[in-house]
Amino acid sequence: MRVVSYNIHSGRDLWWRKRLNEMTLTFKSLQPDIIGLQEVHQNGKYGYQASYIADQLQYHLAFSPSISIGDGYYGNALLSKYPLENVDAIVLPARKEQRTLLYATFQGFGSTITLCVTHCSLNQVSRLAQLQLMSTLIQQHVKTPLLLMGDFNASNVSFTPHLMDCALVSGQEKKPTLPAFRRRLDYIFASHHWNIEHYELLPVNWSDHVPVIADLRLTESPAHGE
Repeated sequence: MRVVSYNIHSGRDLWWRKRLNEMTLTFKSLQPDIIGLQEVHQNGKYGYQASYIADQLQYHLAFSPSISIGDGYYGNALLSKYPLENVDAIVLPARKEQRTLLYATFQGFGSTITLCVTHCSLNQVSRLAQLQLMSTLIQQHVKTPLLLMGDFNASNVSFTPHLMDCALVSGQEKKPTLPAFRRRLDYIFASHHWNIEHYELLPVNWSDHVPVIADLRLTESPAHGE
């Protein structure tokens, strides 16, 4: 299964030029099963970006609003080749800008798979509280395959022992996902139900971030005890 996480920077590049079409073409070329998006609009002011990408790809869509903008919202999105179920937007603790964790499941690869996408706060105190809440939620789902992805706004994030960092397992944890600032902020985490077969960053400049890609395969049982 191919998973892509991408902070699309409101559909614009580092110089604020519109790049939503290029992003969509990139997704088409990658042919992922699951896409997790951050900094995506669903409003009349900036466009219904998540819907546009989902329509172009003919994927199922779930959206979690974090901030109200005009007649709509700005937040996180999940796009999936498979129908999404049990969709929920969990409000994360934050001092200023509201942040959310988008949760959903789907039936595929012989299992019920849990998907989560998020965008953590820049503020360290808020971010630590968000990561702690996510750790608690992860511990409630250790028996089923789970993937957590997003922009965590920190260079050292870990959910061990319950989740594996796909970049770390692949020996690529030092590669920056925010190239202009040489920082790694974007992650894909996987439960031990998965074999991580491939990990890469796609060197496109459609956003200030680059897409994070992981190819995974379900194992019959977790690599570690539950």
